[in-house]
Amino acid sequence: MKNLIIALACLALVLPMNVSAQSVAQGNISKESVEKYSKISKELLANRDKSVPELMIIAAKQMLGTEYVAGSLEQVPEKLKVSLVETDCILFVETCLAMAVNAKKGNDSPDSLCAFIQGTRYRNGVVDGYTSRIHYTSEWIRQGEANGIFREITDVLSGENLSGQRFSYMSEHTGAYKQIKDNPAEIAKIAKMEESLNRYTDYYVIPKADVKKMEHLLKDGDILGFNSNVKGLDIAHVALVYHKENGEVGFIHASQVDGKVVIDEKSIHDYVNSRKSNDGIRIIRVK
Repeated sequence: MKNLIIALACLALVLPMNVSAQSVAQGNISKESVEKYSKISKELLANRDKSVPELMIIAAKQMLGTEYVAGSLEQVPEKLKVSLVETDCILFVETCLAMAVNAKKGNDSPDSLCAFIQGTRYRNGVVDGYTSRIHYTSEWIRQGEANGIFREITDVLSGENLSGQRFSYMSEHTGAYKQIKDNPAEIAKIAKMEESLNRYTDYYVIPKADVKKMEHLLKDGDILGFNSNVKGLDIAHVALVYHKENGEVGFIHASQVDGKVVIDEKSIHDYVNSRKSNDGIRIIRVK
């Protein structure tokens, strides 16, 4: 116990003065990520009068160039991991959201950043193994709506009902997930979660053919979901809506193709229409 106290005291000395060492000591966030968060927070707090979506775009621009790393959360046993030095599409969006909400509250604590992300990433905010992590973006949206963070407005934007939306990909492709592969009990938990999502019928999409005429209704900081037409999947990729200087309605995202966070050169409608696996978009507006 004495050695632990000494170690925490030493750790606190090398972190910014306003940072609690708890999340670092627990391995939830690295020192490098804390340092980057400290820099981004200064910019966000200086613009605290702006709305949360506006702060999300400021955070997103500060994250430009951050390395894209797939599967960075896949660790056994399951543990909360927050990183600002590597990301994928959904981690990028949830991190920008968390940083913006924190700043709006006047908070720059890495501990509260980690707590917010845990509350959005895990079912009911509880880390209890791989299946407690939210894997389908539609469930992530539902939990965020229930917690009053945002609201999906795809239906408001005259989106079409996804009457055929079903969730089954994970339970039908268990070999792709090492945490549930050859584990009937865990597979059963995934299947049960999919069944619960399948009970809802209020899933909507703006078809790719209609995206261009709807783009003018989108706002900076809206969360953009590119809907998949792959059987059993819902949203294949997420990004943040961003109106570019040339007038195009574009987006900022963690791009697997570019290997980093970028402002995509394509407009939203050009991007979605260039991908056969996407059948349209879904829009979530942050409060």
